[in-house]
Order: sequence, then C-alpha cells, then structure tokens
Amino acid sequence: MRMTMKRGVLSLLSMAALAVPTGVFAQNDAFVAAVYSKSTGNVAFAEGGSDMDVRTKAMSECTKTGAGDCELAFAGTDMCISLARSADETSFGIGAGSSKDKAQAKAVTECAVDGAVGCNLHDTYCGPASLQ
Repeated sequence: MRMTMKRGVLSLLSMAALAVPTGVFAQNDAFVAAVYSKSTGNVAFAEGGSDMDVRTKAMSECTKTGAGDCELAFAGTDMCISLARSADETSFGIGAGSSKDKAQAKAVTECAVDGAVGCNLHDTYCGPASLQ
C-alpha cells in the first residue's frame, strides 16, 4: 500500500487488512502488525504472541505521537511487513508478503507508485521472526 502524505492518497480502499486466525499454541513472536497515520506519516509495528496483542500494541504506538487517524495496514502470522520511504520523506509504502524479500519489494513498489523518488527500506518485521 502506497501512502502520499501530501495528497492523502491511499490504496487501502481496494484491499482489506490481512488477518490470520490466532492459533492456540502460538509462538511469542508469531504475529506482526503495522499501523499508520495518513496525517502524520507515522508507521508503527508490533510483534507478539497473538493477533489482538500486536494490533493493540501497534495502534498504541501510532497514537503516542498524537495522531488521531491511525489505521491498521496489515496484521497476521507467517508473514513479513516492510516500510519504504521516499528520499524526501513525503511518501511511503507498506508491503506484506510471505517472505522478507516479497514484503520489501512490495513496500518499495508501493512507495514509488505515484512517482516518489529514492524509495528506501526502513523497517521489516516478520512473524515469526525466523521467517525469511
């Protein structure tokens, strides 16, 4: 998903947030979530043992900056979530995939969708953390 802070354009309208059912015996780091604010450009990540836990943690981190419009981008397990930002930091993209490489490629692609220049990776979180 690509975000342009200047224009507030989001590609979220055509995609639902990815969610995977919680397993009974989940690992401590089996789940990941990413939450973002259109108005501030803040992106928060969380890792943990349950879907609800990571969603709550990521939302809490996002709202700590004073943003009142934090939204879930992705949450689940057996996935990686990546963030890429443009060189001038006016645009960013969040991508999710079944591997680090796939999530990172999607984040960079989403960042550059509307012509943003110099999109670079900033963060990648995977659940479980051992996912490559």
